Amino acid sequence: MTIGITTLIGCKTNEPKTDLIGIWESYETHHTPVVLTFYKDSVITESFGGEMRTNSKWYVDGSKICLKQIILKDTILKDVLNYQYKLNNTKDTLWIKVENGNADDYSTMKKVGENPFTTKL
Repeated sequence: MTIGITTLIGCKTNEPKTDLIGIWESYETHHTPVVLTFYKDSVITESFGGEMRTNSKWYVDGSKICLKQIILKDTILKDVLNYQYKLNNTKDTLWIKVENGNADDYSTMKKVGENPFTTKL
């Protein structure tokens, strides 16, 4: 009986994480444009026209996106960074805010088909 319950729990899909996979582009004017590319096990964050690029592992914990080991080139910039997040009903607009951050530490992002920074190169 315990094995069956463990199997059911272990096989549960992570729907919120699946909803985030893809390319998201910020469109606010209060900060530098940012692109997040969520893959199954990692996320790439790009800003400053694609000149700054970090990579990290990620997972979803309730209403938080949790990034672990944020790496710029070969340097770990931060061990953990959490964002509060919400998706709209059609799951094509993402609102994220740095947990415990300043009031302007947020982004509203649209899901896009390609990274706008790589098309400019």
